[in-house]
Amino acid sequence: MGVVATAARILAEGDVAEQSQTSPYVIGGFALAVLVVALIVTAMINVDR
Repeated sequence: MGVVATAARILAEGDVAEQSQTSPYVIGGFALAVLVVALIVTAMINVDR
C-alpha cells in the first residue's frame, strides 16, 4: 500500500506541478524511483521465502 500511496501522491503533485512547467524528466525520475523500490521489495520478499 505504501508504494501505491506514494505513486498516487506523485501523480497528484504532477497535476499541480504542470502549471509551473515541471520537467518530464523529473516526473520520469520519480516513476523510475517507484519502480526500483518496488523491484527491491519484490526481491526481498522472494529471498525471505
